[in-house]
Amino acid sequence: MGNILDYAHTETRDFSEWPFHVADALVFALLSYDKIPDDVPTLATLEQRYGSFGRRVRSFDWHRLAHSFRALARAPFDGPALRRIEHELGAYEVDHPYIAKHSGFGDPRVSHEFYRSIAANPRFSVVHVSAAEERFDEAAQTQFAALTFRLPTGELVIAFRGTDDSLVGWKEDFNMAYRYPVPAQKHAADYLEQVAALWDGDIILTGHSKGGNVSVYAAMNAHDDVKDRIRHIYSFDGPGFPPDVVRSYEYGTIVDRVTKVVPDSSIIGMLLNESPRERLVVVKSDADGLGQHSCYSWQMRGDDFEIAPGGLSDSSKTFNDALNDWLGGMTQRQREHGVEALFRVLMSSGYKSTTELMKAGPRVIPGMLGQYVGLTSEERKYINQALWMLATATFRH
Repeated sequence: MGNILDYAHTETRDFSEWPFHVADALVFALLSYDKIPDDVPTLATLEQRYGSFGRRVRSFDWHRLAHSFRALARAPFDGPALRRIEHELGAYEVDHPYIAKHSGFGDPRVSHEFYRSIAANPRFSVVHVSAAEERFDEAAQTQFAALTFRLPTGELVIAFRGTDDSLVGWKEDFNMAYRYPVPAQKHAADYLEQVAALWDGDIILTGHSKGGNVSVYAAMNAHDDVKDRIRHIYSFDGPGFPPDVVRSYEYGTIVDRVTKVVPDSSIIGMLLNESPRERLVVVKSDADGLGQHSCYSWQMRGDDFEIAPGGLSDSSKTFNDALNDWLGGMTQRQREHGVEALFRVLMSSGYKSTTELMKAGPRVIPGMLGQYVGLTSEERKYINQALWMLATATFRH
């Protein structure tokens, strides 16, 4: 039995011999968590250079006429191959703060090895990467990042980064309970439109956690000409959408191209999971509770995920049912007040990330307790209910 790290080591066939499939989608989703190397062009730079016909004319290369004539219609795919940035992929030591923050909810040592394996693998080393974009705005409560990869077959793979370790990123996830769309979803839709305008070819969207959710959002809200180019959308344990979104016309136009992969005791992927129409793939994990959110815990046999024969576990179903009942019993205003109260308590500690909170341990309790006592009885009730549901789902196997 292996996992995605073993796939990164052993699957070396090129994409013309072994076409892109779900394991590759997970590879690129996880690559979006690594530090973006300095020589990967940003989307803003590409827009400035090639975003209009006039700009493409100014970039015309008279020494490469055939190439440049094509570039007048579409921009060239500027960006290094993964093999050229091998020294930068996974370059940080495993105890570096960046690796701890952006390790895809997994063991930093494993993600460190994964990045380096991909850069050295002939299947992936020839893939080019471009259009980097990162946004972090504490005031707007948004955390977003994306990369675009060009496969040797000409397909574009857009990978959206999932929630990082910041409390701002987690707050944006919880905001989905009462706000639609959240800023990261709108950023993803804009990013897709801009990338599609720059380059031709079929498009594959992928992401883990919140990255999976914004992949689906971007696809359903794309213009028709862009939507027609989308071959598939992969959401790896990504939260779902409110019932009215799932019933919408826009969602119906892309749902047959969505594959959602979750571990058998999924918690994060069950948030707002209201769609019976998505293709749901339930896989085995060697972790428990919230630890299953790490894709490195998902079991594989060669190129395929090990399917959980019983589907979702009882604990996952119980959590999903309890969460839906809980949210269904609140108004939108009560949801907002509950989420705001919860993060007001968490942020009162002065720490900016979940890792810092956990490392601080009991030292954070006095400050948080003062905020908790200052809440209304209704706010305390909803926080207690949320924490109880999360603890129950986490510790039941």
